[in-house]
Amino acid sequence: MARVLFGMIDNNTRPIGGVKVIYQAVGGLRRRGIDAYVASGVNMPEWLAGSRAIRDVKVVDMSKPQRLRPDDLYVATDAIGPHRMDFMLARPERRVLFVQNHNALPTNKAVDWSRLTHIRCLAVSEYSRRYLLEEVGFQEVDVVSPGVDLEVFKSAPERRHRIAYMPRKWPGAAARLQQHAPQSVEWYPIEKATEQETAKILGSSTVFLNLGRNEGFGLPPLEAMAAGCIVCGFAGEGTTDFATPENGFWAPEGDMRACLRAIAGAVAAAEDPARAASFVAKGRETAERYSLAAFEDAMEAYIRRVL
Repeated sequence: MARVLFGMIDNNTRPIGGVKVIYQAVGGLRRRGIDAYVASGVNMPEWLAGSRAIRDVKVVDMSKPQRLRPDDLYVATDAIGPHRMDFMLARPERRVLFVQNHNALPTNKAVDWSRLTHIRCLAVSEYSRRYLLEEVGFQEVDVVSPGVDLEVFKSAPERRHRIAYMPRKWPGAAARLQQHAPQSVEWYPIEKATEQETAKILGSSTVFLNLGRNEGFGLPPLEAMAAGCIVCGFAGEGTTDFATPENGFWAPEGDMRACLRAIAGAVAAAEDPARAASFVAKGRETAERYSLAAFEDAMEAYIRRVL
């Protein structure tokens, strides 16, 4: 059986959604009978300790010399360096470029992407797909969107009326917004938390403020929806795949005034039981469309097609 090797972003010190997605992909494929591996030169991230994302995952240690078999399918990340160019071009029919953030391409100036546009590309959102086709010139781009583990991200028995947020997504923006937002509600930063800790915070908070920007997709607001939060904040690029007026209070990416209005709207809705129930239900419905099971099914279908 041909192996499927997912190249890894060599960063295991801080939470990165793209890293978790690769582990989830490999675990899901292995449970479906596909010989998949994470190809990584670093240890498994500590922030994934105890996570269901690492169930059934096997790792090929890329810190040691490895030889790819002729029939291996290698799935590269958008963080590849120029040293991988010859490797990608040698067997283009056995390569896939997994682009979890289209913005990585123009910032990764060490790679001449125009030489790779004939290689299969896998994106995580329809927005990214259009960008890769229209702006970069890839010839074949499919979409498999990441999924939320609904068994991990769920409502807690009790909630505190507070705004949970992730400062790392936009350092400084939260502080600027907090200065002008209602002072009656607690702001709770999610920092250096494991997946389980993050899920617990979201499940016991009423509001989640999305500070994501330049997103290929954006899992945190979906995880917050699954956990029963009313979501507010920025919606731009990949997030527009799922952000609607029915499932959250959204502002154009970078528009601080609009974001303040979105925060006020979410806080007011959280204080109105009927409105809160409506937004929570729509959010949960959205999260269920992007479940981890749906992601695993779609990834399996894609990999079996290209193997």
